[in-house]
Amino acid sequence: MVTHSELVRVFGTDGVVTLDRDQAEQRGFRSEDVELLCEVGLPVTADILFTMHVNGPLDALTVFDAETPERPARFMILGKGCTDDRIRYAMELESGNVFLLALEDGVPTPEPETINASLGAFVEFLHRVELCAQEMGGASQEEARPYLEKVIADLRTCDERALAPDTFWGGLMDAYLHGGVPRPPQGSRAAIATALEAHLPDDEPLRWATNIPMGEGVQELSAHRADGCWLLVTWGFSDLDGLRDVGPEPGAGGLGFELTMRVPRGEGDELPPGWALATLQNLGTYVFGEGHPFADGHRMGVAGQLGPETSRLGALLFVTDPHLGVIDAPGGEVEFITAVGVTREELAEAKATGNDAVLARLAGANGVPLTDVTR
Repeated sequence: MVTHSELVRVFGTDGVVTLDRDQAEQRGFRSEDVELLCEVGLPVTADILFTMHVNGPLDALTVFDAETPERPARFMILGKGCTDDRIRYAMELESGNVFLLALEDGVPTPEPETINASLGAFVEFLHRVELCAQEMGGASQEEARPYLEKVIADLRTCDERALAPDTFWGGLMDAYLHGGVPRPPQGSRAAIATALEAHLPDDEPLRWATNIPMGEGVQELSAHRADGCWLLVTWGFSDLDGLRDVGPEPGAGGLGFELTMRVPRGEGDELPPGWALATLQNLGTYVFGEGHPFADGHRMGVAGQLGPETSRLGALLFVTDPHLGVIDAPGGEVEFITAVGVTREELAEAKATGNDAVLARLAGANGVPLTDVTR
């Protein structure tokens, strides 16, 4: 059976989630499932088949009661299909069986499909399918066949019934055998991470999921400790995982940009200001709702003010990030655009003469404009 280190090797450190043991035991899981959830973990996203990024109803790790044809049962949601919000993967707590649930109006239909006899088998299958995509994605049918036959033989020893011809996994493996293994989707996530690591090589960023559905706003936010400031970054204007259509410009993954913001960081500050994170999240909702992407040279007023009530900042100017600039990603270029908080008087000046003079006055020692709500 797969180990935690093997999952991390395939999915990455941030791509594997483990549960707190006390919480797992309180939910009434079987002892073997507690061990797997707490010591081995679950992959966050596996190829295009599975992701824990679920934005309701029935979020990942939600426990709920449902009627089945045999008896009432308790389930825990594991995740959903990456491209289909109408299905959920769920484990029945009493048996440990893993089911595929179809949703109608947000409610599971009464006849779930059993896809694995145990949670351990389900995680093993996800692991091997992801590994298969990484090692054989795009290979010809002839090249992939020996590899696939070995994978299928290994998985039969783990859960033979799951590979019957009319089952979920059986159908997938048959499609791979006769059509080849599809190349894994490539998005901008790795390229963004590489750019940030090159800029701040010793950084240990903080990260938050927004729980906003794909296509309706940014999915994640990160905060990085730079010289005297927090560097805040959005994740989700661009096509992070290669699962969305390209944006309005040919070759641009998603909308082809991500936002940054720099705010002062005190010596003892452990977290960035909440208003700054909320501002970036709200900008994502605005862009996806109104259909107006940001670009270098843009500017806008905001409702109320940025930060506390004492703040004089009531507008934003946008400029290509002087440090991060534009990077290449599999789906096309991604531009980092810095959002800079300014006063309404400065907004009027920028409208009259352009953004450059205002932004130059706000540049810190590192040459990048800061958003300082105390000025």
